[in-house]
Amino acid sequence: MKSLILGIVQGLTEFLPISSSGHLVILKYWLNFRSEGAIMEATLHFATLLAIIVFFRRRILDYVTKERILIIIVGTIPIALIGIIFKDEIELMFNNYLLVTVTLSVTGLMLFLSRNPKESKEELDLKMAFIIGLAQALALTPGISRSGFTIATALLLGVSRKKAFEFSFILAIPALLGAFIINIPDILETNIEVPSLLTGSAAAFFSGLLALWIFYKVIIKKNLYLFSYYLWVASGVSLFLFLSSQILRQ
Repeated sequence: MKSLILGIVQGLTEFLPISSSGHLVILKYWLNFRSEGAIMEATLHFATLLAIIVFFRRRILDYVTKERILIIIVGTIPIALIGIIFKDEIELMFNNYLLVTVTLSVTGLMLFLSRNPKESKEELDLKMAFIIGLAQALALTPGISRSGFTIATALLLGVSRKKAFEFSFILAIPALLGAFIINIPDILETNIEVPSLLTGSAAAFFSGLLALWIFYKVIIKKNLYLFSYYLWVASGVSLFLFLSSQILRQ
């Protein structure tokens, strides 16, 4: 049951700009669900990767042209380097509850700042792709939304909403695939039951498809900033519950 809950939350929050990793850290804390490092997160991220491929199946081949391949590579470089170099440090952050209460608010602020962008560019250049890639790399920190930070950054750079949405999730494909591949050795050695991983992955896949559809509608209607209010409330409530529980235990 815990894996099912985590899978649903992962699918919904991976694509909505509210940080799947942050919500998983909070849920794992309160459900007393323990896994080694980011193993469960990596497996669920692979399920949401499949959801992206299914959702964009008609657009991926058209989007990935010779000109855009270099842009995608440049946008992927930051997260690849940081993910490999600081792998152990990143895994430790997945056990830091208080960090998440702060980073959720940071994500909310980023979304709020992008509420009135000037959409002046239809295509991305290498410089813009690298900057958006840096935003994606920051999302290795739990509580920082990958979709939220990349799309907000693209909007602030003047990219149109549709292009920002597409590039954010096209960029997610190599990032999520890389995260899964890096953690394969740990997944094979872990004591987590395979049925639990499969249950969580299936839930993440189907809820992810639903979240992608919802998020696309939100982006087009220019309501991205509304998620800021949810994130600030979630951050405050999570911090309050944590501090209250610590006081009661004394």
